[in-house]
Amino acid sequence: FLSAENTDAQILLKLFVELGNKAFENFGENFFFFKYDFNNKEAFIARDHIGFNSIYYFQSESGLFLSSSIKFILEVSSKKFDINEKMVKNFLNLDPFSDEETFYKDIFKVPPSSSLLYKDESIIISKFQKFKNFDINDSEDKQIKDLKLNLKNAILRREEELDNNLGFLFSGGIDSSAVISFYKYFKPEKNLYAFSANYSHLDESLRHLTDEEEYQSEVFKKYEIKSRPFQTENLSTLSNLDFYLDLIGQPFFFPNIYLPNEAFKNAHANKINKMFNGSDGDTVISHGFEYFQELFLKFKWFKLFIEISKLSKNVNLSKIEIFKRTVINQLSYFNFRLSSKERHKEILKAPVHACAIEIQSLLADFYNIEEVYPFYNIDLINYCINVSPNMKINGKTRYILRQAIKNIVPEKNRNRNDKANLTHALIHSFLTIDKILIEHHLNNPNESLKNFIDLKSLKSNWLKLINNPLKFSTRSNFPSEIFSFVVMNRWIEVADNNYNKKS
Repeated sequence: FLSAENTDAQILLKLFVELGNKAFENFGENFFFFKYDFNNKEAFIARDHIGFNSIYYFQSESGLFLSSSIKFILEVSSKKFDINEKMVKNFLNLDPFSDEETFYKDIFKVPPSSSLLYKDESIIISKFQKFKNFDINDSEDKQIKDLKLNLKNAILRREEELDNNLGFLFSGGIDSSAVISFYKYFKPEKNLYAFSANYSHLDESLRHLTDEEEYQSEVFKKYEIKSRPFQTENLSTLSNLDFYLDLIGQPFFFPNIYLPNEAFKNAHANKINKMFNGSDGDTVISHGFEYFQELFLKFKWFKLFIEISKLSKNVNLSKIEIFKRTVINQLSYFNFRLSSKERHKEILKAPVHACAIEIQSLLADFYNIEEVYPFYNIDLINYCINVSPNMKINGKTRYILRQAIKNIVPEKNRNRNDKANLTHALIHSFLTIDKILIEHHLNNPNESLKNFIDLKSLKSNWLKLINNPLKFSTRSNFPSEIFSFVVMNRWIEVADNNYNKKS
């Protein structure tokens, strides 16, 4: 029997006793479940759908080590862990994300939407259903209204009622504009603080491609929100690399992690302990290109032509270019059996989402801040997956979201088709803040990495980047390659030093 007097732990336990793993299919977003049976010496852990709470484990002769921090396992175990060369190779080839493996051979993660049972010195990993399928045959107006309601419920959670001061990571994009605007629209009495990066130090030719101040100001004109911008001129991730490696405990692919770090630092100074993040709204809602791919695979080419033509009128791209980018260039990634709905689910299951949250959660915890990710609300995700595919793109990408936020989000933000290109800022910091550090690592590669990298090519492209930064600012993987190499090379240096001290 469940009542309002039950604690969360009691409710979880009773549901688990009643339903087993199926109980977790109905939980909304951020949860962590741990049960230990003292009589049978069995441990059971379940992880939420998205992966808010990291669960690392290592099995030794003495038992099972479990922790939300990989650093704890490294510190308490006497074992010297070998490096996972497969993960190293993938990382340097820009495939850095895994649901289960870490950069240490014998340390693993429980994947999101999964449970771990430790019984009789054996580990059993089981998955529970991540997403739900259901039919939505409503009219366009009804689907827009329902998405708006789901989004409102995801943003306005009951537990925020006691918090008068709330922080928002606010770029000015559609997603962050929707989150902060919805909150202020429905809760005008709350004090909202917007933390935004400023790129005024960039040359004007680059600033308009990176800085989103014009979109931020649209929201500030519409709503009374306390703006807390911060300068990025002297900030970079690589210049503070040892701090991040120590915090995370292994290599990470997050070139712009200095942005939430600075925002959290400033929020902490403003005595704010809860921050809203509009991350991955584009993935959850979907740009809608899965619909184009489905039309192509089902030979509905005339309908595809009509849909691409509608989009072409609203973006600065030809019909041929849209077709190439959204269909032809994606063919190698297709599972041809999947519908647009199933393809959307596959994108949402990608480990990149959990890995980014795992890293940023460690950073938020460092500043004693709780993050809220409205777009990862499971009810909102399930609705977006099952909504009619033509509602995701209809002359505009993310059509249904744009309609649902009408009259709440400023029109300039609601109708924007572009997105800030932060690679310009990344390359600028490479050349002004991180240049000596990057060249140190290029000239001192660890011996263990020489089989995984083309050092000659890295050095050659680095010189080209110095001479022509703009060439590498758009549609180039090289800035990511440099970042990954420096992070990996420094991590191995630090790991070797730590093991020598431990020995």
